Amino acid sequence: MALGSRIRNLAVAAKRSPADAATYLVIAVIAALMLLDLFNVISLSVETLSKAAILILIFFLGVVATTKRAAVKHQAALEHVSSGLDRLKREIELHGAGAQAVEIPACEINSRLKDLLQSANSWHFRGGLGSWQRSTALPALAKVTRRDVPYVMQVLNPANEDLCRRYADYRARSRHRPSTGDPGEIRDELLSLLYAAAWYGHRTRIRPEVSLLSLFSPIRYDMSDTGLILTVPNPEERALYAPSNGWHYTAVRDELEQARRGLPHVTLPSEGAMFPSDWTAVSAQHVHDALSAVSINTGGRSQTLLRNWADTQYLDFSKIAQLSFAGRVN
Repeated sequence: MALGSRIRNLAVAAKRSPADAATYLVIAVIAALMLLDLFNVISLSVETLSKAAILILIFFLGVVATTKRAAVKHQAALEHVSSGLDRLKREIELHGAGAQAVEIPACEINSRLKDLLQSANSWHFRGGLGSWQRSTALPALAKVTRRDVPYVMQVLNPANEDLCRRYADYRARSRHRPSTGDPGEIRDELLSLLYAAAWYGHRTRIRPEVSLLSLFSPIRYDMSDTGLILTVPNPEERALYAPSNGWHYTAVRDELEQARRGLPHVTLPSEGAMFPSDWTAVSAQHVHDALSAVSINTGGRSQTLLRNWADTQYLDFSKIAQLSFAGRVN
């Protein structure tokens, strides 16, 4: 039993340090040969013993090197399999039966949003400025020509100066900027989003339905038929993804639908002269005429959008025209 235990201990030590094990084995073999020579069992010269020692050492070091290479390859293979399993696990979490919601890293947000767009039959958006809506979402949905695409949008009221100022401050803090943001930029981006929604509503199969918020939330909602992604203004933060077969998706969709019924509703113009067929030909005058025709309906009362802080005398319509399609490439 003691001998067996010692052998097992030697085997464990050899696994921990194959090079040391090879050295000890060479020493043991040379010692055995010297003992055999001492008792005249065999007769070996010093030169022969030296050569034998070198050959045995080379042999054992070769075994050690081979073992190490095999171990490295084995470890690499295990790491590759482990990485693949992690990816598969994440996909199962994202799309598997019964999935609810899972966080996704910031570097994956854009690709996940584009995945939602590829098969979207409808789209819901609630957030701040909607720059991604103008540059990516609306152009992608506009490619659908065989059916109408409901597009529900809930954004900040551009005529509410205090709201735009508070959101500008919050957005600047979220992005770790040294100074507060410009509320005028918030207003102009919101107006450009409204014009873009009206243009796509007239020129494509997109059917926009726009409501205005009097409060802002740090969370942005992008929702298609297959899933929901929640993001925040800080581009370095993670996002939350919820598939359409889960509780989170159903609850948020119900929340957006219920909120839509109680929010001021925007009536967008539909006169063709305000919306050139070529989006690159949109001018300041087109935007001026279209936004001047936009009205807000609250509790049965209707009033124009361009009033107070968003009055035409304060607006740069050339800038708003450029912002309406900023980022679009085709």
